[in-house]
Amino acid sequence: MPKKRPKAEDWTDPTGLLLLQSWAQQGLSQEEICASMERLRGVPISPRSLRRWIDRYPTTIGAALKNGREASVAVVENALFKKAANGDLGAICFYLKNKCPDRWSEHPELRGMSGKVVFIDDIPATKPPEPAGQQQPGGASDQPDHP
Repeated sequence: MPKKRPKAEDWTDPTGLLLLQSWAQQGLSQEEICASMERLRGVPISPRSLRRWIDRYPTTIGAALKNGREASVAVVENALFKKAANGDLGAICFYLKNKCPDRWSEHPELRGMSGKVVFIDDIPATKPPEPAGQQQPGGASDQPDHP
């Protein structure tokens, strides 16, 4: 009996989309969603195929997964906000650093950078020490590098 190929159309009906959204809302990774799809319908699907379906069907499959992920993030954001509002110092710091980085960053030198990354090389350049036996008092060796 030949293997049944997975089809995106099997997941674009309201029930399939609701399942996809629910799995994403539970925080499942794409690999875990593929495993859940296989368990439910008995047809294996690779994460690569799922990514292609997301690109090919952005208003159905892509939207279901995106909405599920956004809903799970909203739940966690609300929980964080409640903890911060109730005086949890760790939650307060995390919330302010992420929501108002211009005012609450631990790195004031980066305030107002709006996404730009600047690397500051403040380490002075040093010359590596010469191996023992090659240095002469007063500076560089006058000896040739070969015998």
